[in-house]
Amino acid sequence: MDPHETIYKYNTLSRGILGGLFVGILATGVNLLFDYLYRRFTHYQFAEFVNINSIIFFTIPTLIAAGIVYAVIKDHLKKGVWLYTILALVLTAIVAFIPLGPNMLPNGDRLPATARGLTMGIEIITGLMGAFALPYFAEHQKIWSDDEVETR
Repeated sequence: MDPHETIYKYNTLSRGILGGLFVGILATGVNLLFDYLYRRFTHYQFAEFVNINSIIFFTIPTLIAAGIVYAVIKDHLKKGVWLYTILALVLTAIVAFIPLGPNMLPNGDRLPATARGLTMGIEIITGLMGAFALPYFAEHQKIWSDDEVETR
């Protein structure tokens, strides 16, 4: 038996949650890099609502939840991976491009245009990672040491 081989077979829910966690950590790194570069080029410095903590606590739980949704859709629907990807892209478009209202800050103030660019970038990065990277990592054979991965 290969020392890297495991006899445990990960179910779809385990793959979705762990894939979501892994992709969430990757997306957090990309989001933090985007935050740094965006602030550097736009000189936007307000950090009361969008900061390192909020990026971390938005990205990782969102992608873990996406992993759970991925597992449920994949297990219960034909063409589940494709349907999940379409759903993730639609939700990303809704969240990123359709403002939730004129007063988007928790204190009721308007969101400045420069802040909207920052939040939209973070939402798009998180959504695209959830739509494409999560299914990839949840089904990647070498990660899970499975001989055969079933896709629907």
